[in-house]
Amino acid sequence: METFGRGCLWLILGFIGLSILAFITHSTINIPWIILIPIVIIVFWLASKKSGK
Repeated sequence: METFGRGCLWLILGFIGLSILAFITHSTINIPWIILIPIVIIVFWLASKKSGK
């Protein structure tokens, strides 16, 4: 459960960061599924490595 929470935290922080960037630049950010899915997998994989299990 700790890995899931840490992964979700990083995804939420990334989303907030992209939203702030889009707000500052007055633009839209489009991320295709082919890029988003591997990013989600990598984030959760890195979160599982940091938990030390």
